[in-house]
Amino acid sequence: MTFSSLDHYMTETVSNLELRFGHPSTKDREELIYKRAIEYDVSIERVLLVDFEDMLTNTWMKKDRANIFELLILIYAGESVFCPNVSFGTYTHNGSRYPKVVIHGDYLNIKNSNRRLWLNDEIVDAIGKELDENFEFEYIDFLRVRK
Repeated sequence: MTFSSLDHYMTETVSNLELRFGHPSTKDREELIYKRAIEYDVSIERVLLVDFEDMLTNTWMKKDRANIFELLILIYAGESVFCPNVSFGTYTHNGSRYPKVVIHGDYLNIKNSNRRLWLNDEIVDAIGKELDENFEFEYIDFLRVRK
């Protein structure tokens, strides 16, 4: 399935995208987190956040080759793009902290072109769902946060 959003152009970024995640989405991931919490004598919340950040760093923030984000954009938008700045963060829900991915900007530069790709809701949701499957952390939703 390809989601086209090439007809949206802008000269500056209006918002960041925050993809919010929750608890482990598989029993194996959950058991691994519990095991590490006991092994390192830290909270489950701490292990959850550290594991998520490590996976993000190892799969998303690669500079020397295509990363998971660029591959997902190619799949869902049909365009080869330069990866935007991405960071790890947390959000609080009912007193607990959970991981989030922050994409700094909602427009991407298309490789070998002067065009830009707008990350519409369908593309962002598809990325979140793919990350859920790959990282084994429940994808909750995303927010567009105005700068």
